[in-house]
Amino acid sequence: MKKVWPSFETKDLGENDDAELMRRWQVYNDQMQAIIQAGGVRQDADGWWIDEATGDMIGPDPEIERPLSAHEAGKAKPFREAFPDLAASIDRTRKGRPPIDNPKEQISIRLSPDVIQAFKATGKGWQTRIDDALRKAVGL
Repeated sequence: MKKVWPSFETKDLGENDDAELMRRWQVYNDQMQAIIQAGGVRQDADGWWIDEATGDMIGPDPEIERPLSAHEAGKAKPFREAFPDLAASIDRTRKGRPPIDNPKEQISIRLSPDVIQAFKATGKGWQTRIDDALRKAVGL
C-alpha cells in the first residue's frame, strides 16, 4: 500500500482565516517533523523531503510552507523595490509591441457582408483601411 504523506491545504481558506491557516501549518509541521526524526529521508536542493527507500517526494520543508507572521508580512516589499535589477532585466526581455499613448479602442460593429468582403479582398491590414475610410468620412 502506498504511503499517504502529509499535506498543507490552503485553497479553501479566506482572507480572515489566519488562525486556521496557522493550525493547519502546525499539524503539517508536526507530521513532517515526526517523519524527519524517524529517518530514512533526505532533503533535496529545493527543500523537498524525499523518501530514500521509494524516491517519493514527501513534501516541502515545513519552514518553506510556514505562513508569514503579521510582522514578517508587514516588512515585505514590492517585487520591483526588492529586486530592481531583476525587474529591469524582465522589462528588457518583454516581447511584443511597445505600449502606445493613444491605443485604438476595440468595439463591435455590424457591417454589410459585401463591405467586409471588399475590404478583406484588399489583403492584410483591411481593418486599418476600414478605420482610415471612417476617419475620412467624418473629416479626421
